[in-house]
Amino acid sequence: MLTLTTLDAFAPQPWRNGRGTTRQIMAHDAHASPSPHFWRVSLACIECDGPFSLFPGLVRQLALASPGKLTLEGIGTGGTTLGHPGEIIRFDGAAPVTASCHGRSVLAFNLMAAPAVPARLERHRTLFRLEHANTVALLPLQGEWRVEGCDRPLPTGMIAYGHTNGAITVEPVAPRMPACLIAAIISTSPTEKVMP
Repeated sequence: MLTLTTLDAFAPQPWRNGRGTTRQIMAHDAHASPSPHFWRVSLACIECDGPFSLFPGLVRQLALASPGKLTLEGIGTGGTTLGHPGEIIRFDGAAPVTASCHGRSVLAFNLMAAPAVPARLERHRTLFRLEHANTVALLPLQGEWRVEGCDRPLPTGMIAYGHTNGAITVEPVAPRMPACLIAAIISTSPTEKVMP
C-alpha cells in the first residue's frame, strides 16, 4: 500500500559531511554497516558548492528534481552536468564527487543501494506500469499523476511511497501536459521491514 504525503512530512537531516541536508523517504538496513541488503531513498537540498559525502560499497543513482543546474566533478572526464529536471546519473558511492549548483540551490532525488540490490531510478513522461510487487517512491516533477489503487491524484510537491502488492499503472492526469515523473523502485520481499 502506498502512502501519499507532502515532502515537508520528512524532517531534513544534515549530510554526513555537514555541507547540506537530506530528507530520508525510505530505507532498509540503514543501521547495519555494511549490509548487502542496504538501500535508501532520499531527497537532498544542495545549497552550495562542495564535496558529497562518501558511501563506499554503495551504488548511487541521482536525479535533478528541481529547476536549476548541477555539475558533478569526479565522474568521468570533465565532469557531468544535469541541466533539466529528471536527468539521472549513476556512480560509485566511494567516488570523491564535488558538486556545483551554479549559485542556485537545487533538489536531488537519491537512490543508494548495495550492488546486489535490484534498484533503479527512472524518469517517465507517459503512462508506465510496475509489473511486480516493489517497494517504490514516486515523485512528480510536473503535473498530477494517477496511481492505480490510490484514491486521489499525486500532484507536484507530494510523494507516494511504500510497497505495491502487484502490478500497478501510473499515468499523468493530463497526458498533453509535458509532465515528468521520477520513480525509485526497489524489488524487495513484502515481509522486508522498511523504515520511513
